[in-house]
Amino acid sequence: MDNRQYRAAVDGFGDMVYRIALAQTHSHADAEDVTQTVFLKLYTKAPENLGGDQLKYWLIRVTVNQCKSLWRSSWLQRVELRDVQEQEAGVFTEPAFENPRHENLYQAMGQLPEKCRTVVHLFYFEDMSTAEIASVLGVKEPTVRTRLVRARKMLKQQLKEAWEDEQSQPIQSHDGRRPCSC
Repeated sequence: MDNRQYRAAVDGFGDMVYRIALAQTHSHADAEDVTQTVFLKLYTKAPENLGGDQLKYWLIRVTVNQCKSLWRSSWLQRVELRDVQEQEAGVFTEPAFENPRHENLYQAMGQLPEKCRTVVHLFYFEDMSTAEIASVLGVKEPTVRTRLVRARKMLKQQLKEAWEDEQSQPIQSHDGRRPCSC
């Protein structure tokens, strides 16, 4: 891969790789490390003749694998989760997406198991089909659909609970004198 192709790949897929890494790691610093490692691997170890969708799928696969490697690393195994949570408090609340309406969904996604979170992210935020996701992740298409169904149920429950918490106060009517009956 020459420098021009590499630069085009970084410009074209850098945001996608970072968003996937952030969705997996919940940390801006870790997401930046993963992104840097992924593009270093692209520059040094990329398979020949990667173009268009093949390059995109390769980058997604490497990103997901790199995130898994990060969680298996000896540093994270030696650091107590309590310490990490104290240092990273509030980091995941900042959306990595331009559309602010996705913020609640994005936060709820952070609570999903890794396998479901990956599938949901690729399906909704990267606009990939279930067949494409299956190919990239190396699983069968029915498995992807099952993970989507499970994730949707979990998200629905989480978002419903959050909405009910927000709605604990009665909604005032349009004239503000009594609770709304509509």
